Amino acid sequence: MHGMAWTLAALIVALGVYVWAALKVGQARGKYKVAAPATTGSPEFERILRAQQNTVEQMVLFLPLLALACLLWNDMAAGIYGFVWSAGRILYIETYARAAEKRSAGFLLSGGLSMGVLVAILITFLLRHVTG
Repeated sequence: MHGMAWTLAALIVALGVYVWAALKVGQARGKYKVAAPATTGSPEFERILRAQQNTVEQMVLFLPLLALACLLWNDMAAGIYGFVWSAGRILYIETYARAAEKRSAGFLLSGGLSMGVLVAILITFLLRHVTG
């Protein structure tokens, strides 16, 4: 496990971002008086909920990429990817909560980064295992 300290730290931070986003939805439910299980209400509530939902959707791609980055590259590279992804998610959630049209930078930082990492991992894998 010692060889995965950066990756594990990044994973813990990412899970913290996930929990923080879920707590923001709970707070917004109270603030905007949207009782569970409703998913519609004020635009302010819906933006916070959508930012949290998008974070869950992004984690489906992020988590395996984090593991693959650790396996195919190294622990520090994977950890840096994970920390930048989490920073992008925080930026995305905060800006989306204020105004949906301002969420692009955070989305590009996390979503665009993941797409770039996916392509880089695919190229790394092909170069190591297919071309000999």
